[in-house]
Amino acid sequence: MVVRIRFGRGPVVTRRKGKNSRIAMLAGSLLTMISICLASLGAWRLCKDLGLANDFIYADGVLSHWQVWIAAAVVTQFTCWRLTRYARLAQERAESTVRRDDALAEEGQTSVRAAANV
Repeated sequence: MVVRIRFGRGPVVTRRKGKNSRIAMLAGSLLTMISICLASLGAWRLCKDLGLANDFIYADGVLSHWQVWIAAAVVTQFTCWRLTRYARLAQERAESTVRRDDALAEEGQTSVRAAANV
């Protein structure tokens, strides 16, 4: 007896850049909130050093310096900027590809796409 198992077609795998643009946009949005939190901790520690605020969370150690918190906020915001830039450029490329394919379809030409079923 021979049993044949047939699987349906899986998602099409394409070779295009910017496939992770949605995740990059989400990560950029979340990193903005984290950057705001880090900057507020840096401002709190700076105010503590100036005598304008009460005790800070960390009394001593590396995390007790306001420069560390502000630098972490700057690096986080720069990462956010790069991720959103990547996502925006990927969306623009995808839209231009769709527009080009539509223009070719109107002219009666077809474009070739590399795809593999996995």
